[in-house]
Amino acid sequence: HTVRRQSIKRGEPRQMPSLPHTAESTVREEHFSSRRKQLEDYLTKILKMPMYRNYHGTMEFIGVSQLSFIHDLGPKGIEGLIMKRSGGHRIPGLNCCGQGRMCYRWSKRWLVVKDSFLLYMKPDSGAIAFVLLVDKEFNIKIGQKETETKYGLQIDNLSRSLILKCNSYRHAQWWRQGIDEFIRKHGKDFLTEHRFGSYAAVQENTLAKWPMLCLQTTYAVFFPPLYFLRLSPEIFMKRPVVEGNRWRLDCILKRKA
Repeated sequence: HTVRRQSIKRGEPRQMPSLPHTAESTVREEHFSSRRKQLEDYLTKILKMPMYRNYHGTMEFIGVSQLSFIHDLGPKGIEGLIMKRSGGHRIPGLNCCGQGRMCYRWSKRWLVVKDSFLLYMKPDSGAIAFVLLVDKEFNIKIGQKETETKYGLQIDNLSRSLILKCNSYRHAQWWRQGIDEFIRKHGKDFLTEHRFGSYAAVQENTLAKWPMLCLQTTYAVFFPPLYFLRLSPEIFMKRPVVEGNRWRLDCILKRKA
């Protein structure tokens, strides 16, 4: 802490801002707008202090992460810490070999909701652990009867059933409603099937105008310029995933090579 204090640049605010000590129950209704302004000023001052802005507790309270405001990842949905149950994959070899609750593990993860996918990260390192794509089978259920978990939340797509555990039924409802409303508003194109059985709608006025992968050719695999794309080599080019890793991008390229 001594080193950190010495490393703070001169002129940076160091003192914590203060909030009024008057209880909310004693504030008159005509003063509510000024109380909201005081809270806004308090949070603004906190975020202007690098020590507190980068503190994990502050980021968790506001519901942001290092991926929140990256424009290329799409609009920002809700985020937060959740407890995730292991398993649920519909890909052979990725599920737990045992049966029953004793085989499951619960892990704390940071869940991020975007327009065409959900992902969860490891809170300590920020490493992305899994990406759940929005597709025509995307569905959300809550309740112990559906999830076999008290205050459980189940998110399904063609490749996985993701089970989350919330603090209360109200907390589970908050997640369900927040995810569902955001996806229905920003990701509705991924919820239906499109021409040629594609999971994605036709995109106009894009930089990548060629097919990303042409498997029908005998002699070559064609790509658009790769700097137009930000994709994972583990993305599945054919969905639903029913043949293991056969149609995963890196496996396809290896096979073609």
